[in-house]
Amino acid sequence: MSILPPTIGAGLLIANSDNGWQPRTLLLPSPVVTLRYNDGATHLFTPRSAEPFLTISKNPVDVLDDVLTAIRRHLPAAGPMSGKPAFPVALIAASYEFGRVFHPHERAFPHFAQQTDDDFFASIHLDAYRPHASGAPERIGYAGSIPADWLPGAPALQNGPATTHEPPPISPFPHNCDQNHPLVSQLSKTDYTDAVRSIHDLLKSGDTYQVNLTVPLRGSTSASPEQLFDAALYRGGASYAGMMLLPAGTLLSLSPELYLRRRGAVIETRPIKGTRRIGPDGLEAARSALLASAKDRAEHVMIVDLERNDLGRICTNGSVTVDPFLRIVEHPLLLHMESTVSGTLRPGTTLREIFEATFPGGSITGAPKKRALEIIGSLEQSPRGVYCGAFGWIDASGDCELNLPIRTAMARPNGTIEYHSGGGIVADSTAGDEWNELLHKAEFMSQILKDVARPG
Repeated sequence: MSILPPTIGAGLLIANSDNGWQPRTLLLPSPVVTLRYNDGATHLFTPRSAEPFLTISKNPVDVLDDVLTAIRRHLPAAGPMSGKPAFPVALIAASYEFGRVFHPHERAFPHFAQQTDDDFFASIHLDAYRPHASGAPERIGYAGSIPADWLPGAPALQNGPATTHEPPPISPFPHNCDQNHPLVSQLSKTDYTDAVRSIHDLLKSGDTYQVNLTVPLRGSTSASPEQLFDAALYRGGASYAGMMLLPAGTLLSLSPELYLRRRGAVIETRPIKGTRRIGPDGLEAARSALLASAKDRAEHVMIVDLERNDLGRICTNGSVTVDPFLRIVEHPLLLHMESTVSGTLRPGTTLREIFEATFPGGSITGAPKKRALEIIGSLEQSPRGVYCGAFGWIDASGDCELNLPIRTAMARPNGTIEYHSGGGIVADSTAGDEWNELLHKAEFMSQILKDVARPG
C-alpha cells in the first residue's frame, strides 16, 4: 500500500467491496488548491502557502463548485480517462458541525467552537493514480498550467508531468508517541445512562421518535496513521475506506455506509440502522436474530422514511424509491441492516441544495431530524468532528461519492487517536444494551490498535 505524501490534502480511497468507491482504489497525492472553511469564511490556499490567496464570505460548497467549474474551463474537453471521477476532482472532509450552515438554529450544534479541525476541507486535484493490469500504478488526469485569474484574484497553478509511472517519492507522516494505550470512553456509563433516560422522557412525550447518541473515545499509539490504515484494511469490511492528511491530523475512515452517490441526475444514499454482534453462535444465528428484531426493524424503517423525505426535497415527484429494502450486510464482528434510497434530481439542482436537503445524514441524527439535532446538542458534550459528517470525492461535473464517516478515527501528530461510537435510541432501547452495542462497534478500532502493537 502506498504511503501518503506529506502534503496537506493528499488522500487515498480503497474499497473492499463492489459497493464501494469507483474506481476502487485511488491515490490523490498532490492538490493544486486547498479550501478551508472556518469562522464563517472560506479560505483558498496553494499547497505551499501558509496564507490564503483568497478569502470569501460565501458557503464553501458554493465556493468549491465555483473552483471546480473555473479550473475545468482550462482543461482539455476530453482527457486520458473515462469513467469517474472527472477532473478536476475534490477530496472533501466535512465535519458533523458543518451542519449548522444548513440548520442554523442555535441549539443544534453548540460545541462547534471546541473543534480543532476545519468545518469543511477540500483539496482539488488535477490528477491521481489508480492500479493498472500491468501491475504499475496508472497516472490519470492532466498535467500543465492553469493561468492566473482563473478565479478573480487567483494565482496561476502548475501541475507537472509525471517522470515515471510510479507515484512520487514520499515519507511517512511523523508521530511522537512511543506507547500504546487502548481506547477509553470519555463518558462514564452512568452519564450515558442518564442521557438515555433523558431521551426516553422525550420519546414518551412525543417530542421525538429516535435520537442517535454517540460517545467519544480516545487512545494513543506509536504506530503511524498508514500502519493503522493498513491494519484496518487487513481486517476488511470497509465498503468506503479512505485516509486524508488534514491540517491538524490524519483522517482514517473505515466506513460501511454510503452517505451520497450521484451520477448525473440519479442520486442515492444507503442508510444503515440496526446492528447485531456476531457472537459465539456464529453468523447465521446473528443474522436470524437481527431479522427477527422488531426494535431494529422499526429503527430502520424510521430512518429510511427520513431519507426518502430528504431526497424528496430535491428529486422529481414520484422518483424516490427504496430498492433493495432492508438487506443484511456483514462486516467484521457486526451485522448491519442496510437499504438503498434513490431518486432523480430536479433539473438545475445545485451541490449546495443537495447538502441542504441531506446533511447531516439521517442515520446518525434521528427523527424528526431538526429536533434530533437539538437533542444531540443538549446531551453530547463535545463536537463530533468529521465523524458523522462526510468524506469522499466530488468532481467537476457535480457527481460525487461520499461516505458517512462512522467507524472513523482522527490520528493526531502526537499519537492520540480520537474515535466515536454510538447508536439510535428508541422507546424500547435499554441503556445497558445500547452501551454494550457502542462498545462492540468500537471494538473494530480497539483490535486495530492491538494489531499494530504486536511485534512483526
